[in-house]
Amino acid sequence: ATNQYPVPYPIRGYSSVADANLTAGVMVKEYQLKVNKYFGGGCWHKRDKDGHPVYIERIGRYQIKDIPRKCSMGELFEYHYLMQEFLSRTVFPECTQLAGRDVSQQVVIFDLAGISIGMLSHIPALNMLREMLAKDQLYYPECMFKTYVVNAPSMFVTAWKLIRGWLDPRVISKIHILGKDHSEELLKQIPAHSLPSFLGGSCRCSHMAGGCVPSIPMNNYPDLPRKAYVNLRHQVQVSYAEPRHSYTCDVAPVDSDQRSPWGSPLSSPQTLQSYATWFGFKKDSPRLTPDPTDMPHVRTRYMYLRFMADRGRGMVVEVLWKPFGAATAAGIYAQDEEVLIYPETLVDPQRAPVLLELKVPNRAGQLVCNWRIANFDEGQAPFPGPEEAQIPIVLEYSIDSEDDLLEEFQLQPIKRE
Repeated sequence: ATNQYPVPYPIRGYSSVADANLTAGVMVKEYQLKVNKYFGGGCWHKRDKDGHPVYIERIGRYQIKDIPRKCSMGELFEYHYLMQEFLSRTVFPECTQLAGRDVSQQVVIFDLAGISIGMLSHIPALNMLREMLAKDQLYYPECMFKTYVVNAPSMFVTAWKLIRGWLDPRVISKIHILGKDHSEELLKQIPAHSLPSFLGGSCRCSHMAGGCVPSIPMNNYPDLPRKAYVNLRHQVQVSYAEPRHSYTCDVAPVDSDQRSPWGSPLSSPQTLQSYATWFGFKKDSPRLTPDPTDMPHVRTRYMYLRFMADRGRGMVVEVLWKPFGAATAAGIYAQDEEVLIYPETLVDPQRAPVLLELKVPNRAGQLVCNWRIANFDEGQAPFPGPEEAQIPIVLEYSIDSEDDLLEEFQLQPIKRE
């Protein structure tokens, strides 16, 4: 039961929970989705050089005027406290274990890119911020190791004079105000591989929709409504005795007459032990080609895989693509060659629905999605007892092209960074 609760905010780079965005699962409340919609986008993103968790918030993308109009102070407090408790009960303990010492403080990065003078002077929002800071300093003192305010425009100076009056002097001493030339200072504290590329690091989190820091206002990933995870097209059962499932479907290029190729598998979805050979491939196997994003001569497109499970301790998913005739005849791929689109990755579909963004070659072929129940040595969730292990796990999933998904739920085109 301890592994059933959804993450309250996007997270990357931890083993106690799989990388995830906030999706509309059964236990995710409406106020969480509402607040997340108007916030600029944030994420717990890996650790700094001293083992502290790094929290990034895109304040410059906040929908400042909508927050006080459409969110109550009570909802904001509850949302904020939920995040703080998750930090204290899940993130800090993992960081403590890895560092071999007590870790009870985080590094915070507030990115002001995109902020305007109207946002900095919006009185209702400033009043909400003052109340939030007062509660934070009362209930979560000394929780901050360092805070970096980056991409701060010159007009921020006036707002900062007001805000610092609400803060304890010990808190003020930990805050560093930086402009656009912030990368060198951030990299002193955070390794390049743990810092998003838009902040001067090398991380992109390309395996996740929205990358390192998903943002609804920036529209860098699909913000699907709750109904998008109801009555998914396929439903199967897996178990600890038969822990694998595979699904194969034909894929047509977007400029062909067949616009929606995702509905029908080549054979009925079922648990097939014969597909188990796909897992455990060495990634340098000659049967697997490089990621198509590394092939500039190959046109690509996006599609999305939605899935969830009703129980369990996590699942490992991978996705392969197999070309048809024209691609092999042109010499781009060898016959029966398999392209690893999404490598084996542990996810937590029992916590909340998972949305995978897949970049595939825009050519005719087959898409193969493989799932298996996580092994004993994968993740930190407890293994079920004998009785619980006898209960089948229900896996539900749908796969759609990006165009079809956006059209079905009336979403704007994705703006990838």
